[in-house]
Amino acid sequence: MNALLESIRLDSAECDDFGRLVDLTGHVGKPPRALGGERLLVPVDGSRASLNALRVAVRTVGRRPGATLHLLNAQVAIGADARSDTLVDQGLACTASARALLDAAGIPYLLHLVAGPAGTAIVEHAREKDVSEIVMGADGIGGVVCAILGSVAADVIARVDQPVTLVRAGIHPDELAGAGEDWLFACDGSAAALRAARHLAGRLATAPRARRGRVHVLNVRMPGGLLPALPGRVDAAMRRQAAQECAAALDCLETAGIACLFHVESGDPVAQILRFAEDAGCGRIVMGTSGPGSLDSLIAGAVSNGVLRRAPLPVTLVK
Repeated sequence: MNALLESIRLDSAECDDFGRLVDLTGHVGKPPRALGGERLLVPVDGSRASLNALRVAVRTVGRRPGATLHLLNAQVAIGADARSDTLVDQGLACTASARALLDAAGIPYLLHLVAGPAGTAIVEHAREKDVSEIVMGADGIGGVVCAILGSVAADVIARVDQPVTLVRAGIHPDELAGAGEDWLFACDGSAAALRAARHLAGRLATAPRARRGRVHVLNVRMPGGLLPALPGRVDAAMRRQAAQECAAALDCLETAGIACLFHVESGDPVAQILRFAEDAGCGRIVMGTSGPGSLDSLIAGAVSNGVLRRAPLPVTLVK
């Protein structure tokens, strides 16, 4: 405990009925010069995926004056009685690499160590601190959903309203460091896509123009019929339909002063999104995702899951 007290400015510490420390929050490093900006929540557990997520968040904070970073670690087992410092000991061990990365970058942050299930801890912190975005590792084990997203990530996406950026463990740190600043916004004309456009506009509107990167808006037309969607020719009628479907999202970006390039492709949406992102050298994919209950949400979910499973770059989902 002493080592922790020396390195952070404690905001709060809470014990349960048995005297065990179950919640500790404090600031590390100098406070940011400007307050009131974005708050990025990065859950870390020492895994490669969570460290990759932190690297993405560090790049974001470096580009956004006033942005603050919240580092969270949840521990399920915390010891038998008040004499145990399990939460601090295990929490510091699991966040050691993450804290070293932030210290090396000179980035101040809020450290939150909490006892309980990781998914619940992330959701509650996001709500209580009103974070702007959650950036987290996407990998996990278990069933089909867990294999795609990771069990904790899937739980968080289902329960929060904030955008969630998912980063896979398989992305090499050098690839993240050298990633381009261009964005790929996969737009299908849905209400979720419009919310994604608003999120992207808000992210970029206050950023210095030189650091915004280009925004590519991609609409993928799926040929009708029962056969698998194959890449095909995009005719004038398809382009007009795509422009109509994406008009509200494009207007949102234009109103915010965000210049964008509009593209229309035909074929399998997952394959086309991934191919375009690679060809254009984009550093992140942004897309809307809907809640359960409709055919559109099932299709959107299948596309976002497919992109997440195969994307070699961070993917931001906006509900």
